[in-house]
Amino acid sequence: MKYLLILSLFLSLDSVASEKQKIELPEVVKRVSSNNYKVYENALKVYQAKTNIEKARADLLPRLNIWSIAKNITDPTSILDMISDIAPFLVPANWFRLQEIKLLYLAEKEGYRALWGNEVHVAKALYTHLVFDERLLQHVQSSIDELDKIHKIVKTRETFGGAQPGTARDIEIKLLGLQEDEQNLQLLIKHEHDELSYALGYSSDTDLVLEPVAMPVFENLEPIQSKEYEFRVLSMSPERRQFDHFLSALSQVKKEIEYSFLGGSSMSRGVAGGIFDNLPSGNGLGFGNGASLKIIDAQKEIMKTQKIGVEETLKRQLRAVANQFNSDIFNYSNFKRRVELSRESKNALLRRVQLGENIDVLELSESSRNQIQAETALFAVQFRTLNSQDRFNRLIFNEDYSMNPPLIDSLKGGKP
Repeated sequence: MKYLLILSLFLSLDSVASEKQKIELPEVVKRVSSNNYKVYENALKVYQAKTNIEKARADLLPRLNIWSIAKNITDPTSILDMISDIAPFLVPANWFRLQEIKLLYLAEKEGYRALWGNEVHVAKALYTHLVFDERLLQHVQSSIDELDKIHKIVKTRETFGGAQPGTARDIEIKLLGLQEDEQNLQLLIKHEHDELSYALGYSSDTDLVLEPVAMPVFENLEPIQSKEYEFRVLSMSPERRQFDHFLSALSQVKKEIEYSFLGGSSMSRGVAGGIFDNLPSGNGLGFGNGASLKIIDAQKEIMKTQKIGVEETLKRQLRAVANQFNSDIFNYSNFKRRVELSRESKNALLRRVQLGENIDVLELSESSRNQIQAETALFAVQFRTLNSQDRFNRLIFNEDYSMNPPLIDSLKGGKP
């Protein structure tokens, strides 16, 4: 009885250790939005940047400090320090700093949207690649069974002199190659399962069971004209809009330095202000303002150049997606026809073998290999087209990407 209890305990532990979780492709967006670790981390950064605006506003309120007032009576030269301490709202640099914080918060939001879009796209691509590899594994396994049957036929024929010596050996080499492909695919699938479960925020002991993916109807697909979508890609790009906010914030940094003779700002730019950490700030005397402004102008030119680089990168990504998508839908009928012809050729040879005809068994083996390659190519183009469609939607922020990423208030409920 005691042994039965121990056995049942081990079985229960094993079931807990490998908890199965069914998931479908439409669930990926929701799961990434609410459980992805990078998305949650960046939602917190946006929250910090937003809260820093409230803190900066509060810091502009008057602060009555009796010691500063007394110091002003005894030391009239401390008037700027007193203004900064008692009435920070009278210091222009503080207002410019507040505007910087607002703009940097908007930049942080755009960066968060870009990261969210990338994480959703990566997770969806992982899902489709995993489904493709699982389907490819099944195809390889059925091909192994088929080639094994051919190998047995050849061995029998070789024994009775119906095939050239060494033919069975050559087919066995191909069979061993397919078995090696099977092992490599199984390892790859395990790795992809780990990557996908992490991207979706599942624990490491969760065993994902993926539902099949609906393939696009190729006959209904229209080519993508990349020139028609360039404006939309640029206008919808959070990466590009982020640079617009950075450039606007730099203008405020410049004003802050120009008016620093009335007092400098001690307010932090917050979590989103790290990009400006190496820029100079006014010291209140104004002697170094000329050099500081030149540094700001140079930084502005750097960011303008980076923005142009982002725009050119987006255009090229759009063109690459369009070219791949258009090529695949144009050649899809050829891929389908290739599968049909290779299957007919192999089946015709198999029928001749079953009827007892003396055929070249290497030709049969080659025919089987041609069918494997043709079907693999067809699978690949189907899933590649699916990924191209999703990549295109990511670039123009359409369909799953048209929504806004979740804010921290909606995420806090599901986190410790």
